[in-house]
Amino acid sequence: MQKKYFLFIVFLCQNLFFSQNIKGFHIPDSLRKKSFEQLISCYNKVLRIDNEKAELYANSILSKAKKEENNDYIYDGYYKLAHAKGLNSEDGHPYADSLIKITQKVNTKEYPAKAYIIKGILLNNEFKYKEALNYYIKAQNLSRNKNLDQFYYVKKLVGILKTATDENEEALPLFLEYYQYEKKKMQTNDKDIKSYIGSIFSVSNSYSKNKKYQQSKLYNKIGLSECEKYNDYSQYVYFIMSEGIAEYYLKNYAIAYKHLAGIEKDLQKNKNHVNLSVLYYYLGKINYELDKEREAIQYFIKSDSLSFKSNDFVPIVRDQYEILIDYYKKNGDEKKQLKFINKLFYADSIINNNKQYLSKEIYKKYDTPILLEDKERIISDLNNKNSILYWFLGGGILFIFSLIYVYKRRIKEYQKQADLLIKKSKSSEVLPTPPAVIRNPKVPSEEKSKSLLSDEKLQSLKTKLEQFEKNKKFLHKNITIDNLAKDLGTNRDYLSKSVNELKGKNFSQYLNELRINYIVQELKDNEKLRRYTISSIANEIGYNNSESFANAFKKITGTLPSYYIKLLQGQTEK
Repeated sequence: MQKKYFLFIVFLCQNLFFSQNIKGFHIPDSLRKKSFEQLISCYNKVLRIDNEKAELYANSILSKAKKEENNDYIYDGYYKLAHAKGLNSEDGHPYADSLIKITQKVNTKEYPAKAYIIKGILLNNEFKYKEALNYYIKAQNLSRNKNLDQFYYVKKLVGILKTATDENEEALPLFLEYYQYEKKKMQTNDKDIKSYIGSIFSVSNSYSKNKKYQQSKLYNKIGLSECEKYNDYSQYVYFIMSEGIAEYYLKNYAIAYKHLAGIEKDLQKNKNHVNLSVLYYYLGKINYELDKEREAIQYFIKSDSLSFKSNDFVPIVRDQYEILIDYYKKNGDEKKQLKFINKLFYADSIINNNKQYLSKEIYKKYDTPILLEDKERIISDLNNKNSILYWFLGGGILFIFSLIYVYKRRIKEYQKQADLLIKKSKSSEVLPTPPAVIRNPKVPSEEKSKSLLSDEKLQSLKTKLEQFEKNKKFLHKNITIDNLAKDLGTNRDYLSKSVNELKGKNFSQYLNELRINYIVQELKDNEKLRRYTISSIANEIGYNNSESFANAFKKITGTLPSYYIKLLQGQTEK
């Protein structure tokens, strides 16, 4: 009796909730007499093509369902409305939250898992990857052994998250698995054209992310053909965009520009700010490669205006800020230079935070359950007969956890060395370069005249090296032992021997220590410099790229420049 009473209360509360009208919305006369099936068909035809119309049909489905107290279509209306608003860069969360609330105690093939899926999609669209992952995992657990469509769809969504953290090789098998599932479904009465075409695009995009552009083009061709075959154009624009991006990386710039410029109006119509930002970025890159700097800068500025439209950031466009910084530095516009330095610094903080968290969370929450699930399946299939596989899987998991342990220890060591570096700099003990003292190593008398320079020449080079250090010429780019020897009026062999005699190290070590000592002190004293990218800092002190700078910094100090900078910033905030 108590159970029946409880169910009656739940049903009554749901009906009260459902009976609320959608604020300010009335079904247009042209749609009032349409059935749910007709409204859903209209919605499917315009979704991703005209998302404002899609929202209109979703509202009509929801209003009609509430009026008729049809729970199934109420759920569907909330889902479709949240999805359309998310694609239209509007807030779909109230509808997703309502859907989660009213389906919590529902146990159907689709719900409540579908409610968690749409919530995750909305968060993913806003680049809130860590929150999105949590909802996807809930959805997958709820759909397991109950709804294969949802189960494989979540695999695709997790693949999208892996793509966001540059785990592209790991993402590709998930997309291919989803594509094969949807392709097989097309041979049944339960085929889903929209999902099938969407799965083709996922594979094309993943191949592009893995820099396999010919394979990406192959799936673009399949996708465009299937769009026309089934008269479904919801993904058509995105196949064209993917084709343009592939042609860009294949250096077919004219073709790439034609594809990308041709879909600009379609993305504007849908207010698709994220993809518009990416589109303008690639149009900028094409012009930049063709030495059309002014046109490139205009496109990068357009991309930037959309990158932070909703206080979010599109990670792929990151390097346009480096180009903008260099452009305004070259043109002496310090205000704009600082503006884009700050934007790049902010963008990097977003990328690092999301990437570090998500990489760890996907492993902990997604990959490990999959490994364990595979392990259970193998155990079941072999009927407890093949113990070698058990040890193999267990050892694999143990190996992965060992790697994580080593990685964490390495981070702690970097932090410890960064702290020691700051303490040394306060007491003027920062990595001193050995003083220019003429050494008298013990060498056989018959070799001494050959291996050592005369005192007079050595004293002369000593003075010149001191002047080289004083004038900070070691910060110049592309310094080699050959061109420095020429500047100092000597030759390569004399300079190499004199550096060994005076500094007790080879020329490369000497140059790296001068630069690293300099930048360690500069970063400590110059708060503004800490806001530069690692690449920009490397450029400032003569390195051609951030990797060679980071390697030299690590070798000399025992830590990485990013940890040292982070620790300095933390002390400044205190």
